[in-house]
Amino acid sequence: MNTFGCPKERAQVAPRPRRAPPRGISLITSLMLLALISLVVVSGMRSGVLQAKMNSATQDRNLAFQAAEAALREAERATAATAAASFPGSGCTSGNCSRPAATDTPRWLDTAFAGWRNAAASAPAAAPQAQVIVEDMGSAPNWPWCESEIPRQPNCATPRYRITARSAAQDRASVVLQTQMAAP
Repeated sequence: MNTFGCPKERAQVAPRPRRAPPRGISLITSLMLLALISLVVVSGMRSGVLQAKMNSATQDRNLAFQAAEAALREAERATAATAAASFPGSGCTSGNCSRPAATDTPRWLDTAFAGWRNAAASAPAAAPQAQVIVEDMGSAPNWPWCESEIPRQPNCATPRYRITARSAAQDRASVVLQTQMAAP
C-alpha cells in the first residue's frame, strides 16, 4: 500500500525499442567523405604543381629575355663603332653578315645557320648564353625624298643594319629579339 492507503499499482513502463542491428551506413558515409576529401587534396596538389611549373617557365623566359636584350644592346654599340667595310661581301664573319637575299630563309629561322657570335654582355648568372648576328641591310634615306634633292645632302642616306639576338637553353624558354638600326 502506498501512503494514501491505495494498493500499489505497478507503473507501466513503455517497452524499450529494439535497436536495429548495425548495417554499416556510418562506415559507407565516412568512406565517401574520405574519398571526397582525397579528391579535393589531389586537385589542390595538381594546381600547386601547375603553378610551380608556370612560375619556373616565367623565370626561364625572363632570364633568357634579359640575356638576349643585353646581347642586342652590346651588338648595337659595337655596330655603331664599326665601319661598313668590316661586313663581308657574302656569308657571315664573326656574327657580321652580308645583305640577305629576299628569297633566302631568314638567318635566325634557319636551323643550319652557324654564323652566330656568342655575346659577351653581362646577363644574370643563371641566364643561358646569348648569341647575336648583325646583317648589313644596305643604305636607306634618313628622310622622305632626300635622294631626289639637288644637290643631294651628304647625310641623306646611311647604312642600315638588322641586329638579331637569341637566348635559349636545351628544353627551356627561347627568346629572339630583333632591331633595325641606322648607323650614326
